[in-house]
Amino acid sequence: MLHEGLLRHVVGDREIMSEQLDKLIKAAGTPGVVLQVLPFTAHDHAGVEGPIVIFESPSYQTTAYTECYGGGRVAEAPEVVADLQTVVGMLRAAAMSPRDSVTFIKQIRRDLES
Repeated sequence: MLHEGLLRHVVGDREIMSEQLDKLIKAAGTPGVVLQVLPFTAHDHAGVEGPIVIFESPSYQTTAYTECYGGGRVAEAPEVVADLQTVVGMLRAAAMSPRDSVTFIKQIRRDLES
């Protein structure tokens, strides 16, 4: 999931940003990749404290990493990881569908050409 602000904040110049958006569009078509955009219209969403990464592996216990106002932390306790997985699920529900997300990124890409 990517926040809309990340997609609209031009880093470098328009050409560099266009290339980055093209890479996201291409990546969204890769098997196993699900790209969703959390739009500005998703007010008061569950992820206001910062990013969350869930690490899942068949050979290791599920672990999470989160960043918030107090700093980053790794979570290994099953109840904490479960809470963070719930937050991620809530973010997915608030985000655009993968198809709408790609369409949205393409529109932002076109807007850069204007």
